[in-house]
Amino acid sequence: MCFSASASFTASAILMPLGLYATHIARKTDQPDYVPLALTPFFFGVQQLIEGFVWIGVKHGSVEPLTRISSLGFLFFAYCFWMIWIPWSAYAIARSQETAALRNRLKWVAILATVLGITFYIPVLFNPPSVQPALSTGRLLYDISSLKSVYHNFVTTEPVGELVYWAFIVLPLVVLRDRAVRLYGVLIFFSIVLTWVTYSATFNSAWCFYCAILSIYVIWIVNRPRLKTT
Repeated sequence: MCFSASASFTASAILMPLGLYATHIARKTDQPDYVPLALTPFFFGVQQLIEGFVWIGVKHGSVEPLTRISSLGFLFFAYCFWMIWIPWSAYAIARSQETAALRNRLKWVAILATVLGITFYIPVLFNPPSVQPALSTGRLLYDISSLKSVYHNFVTTEPVGELVYWAFIVLPLVVLRDRAVRLYGVLIFFSIVLTWVTYSATFNSAWCFYCAILSIYVIWIVNRPRLKTT
């Protein structure tokens, strides 16, 4: 989380159990296609836990290898994992609800997102010194300006590249028939806009914080069958 180590650890302590609880609900209510989406809060909790260690490392003068390893872990989620996980989660839901044509499109979107997400992260993984986490106006900034990667720099610095990244996360959700899941995609879109307006310099950290909070909404999505029977 972009505010402090204690905030990151607190968010992690809340989100990880909630994610496991949501997964339990999805399985108990016979919604296997929603299990990947239900795990979203858990993985956001893991990401926040990792960023808590980034805070500790930076606050104590870039303690190594703690700072570098935890920074690589956080950026794995920010650059790679979410770009892959969200499209595949949408595809999983589509398997039981959508037309064959839409399922096929979402499958290829997820495959392409997987390739691009891995390609996006590999230059960071194999060049750890390029990652320079630091505090900027009291928030974490992941400076990778020294990274020599045309594709990575295109996604992180060019508006078109950023739109492509965001599209892979938002669009697979908003094209689904399930209105609650579509609303989740819309909320993620607004979190992108809000972060861009308020914390553009520290976008990665701040946006993941907003999305982590939004992921709690997933619990309601998977809990709807039980609410209908009460």
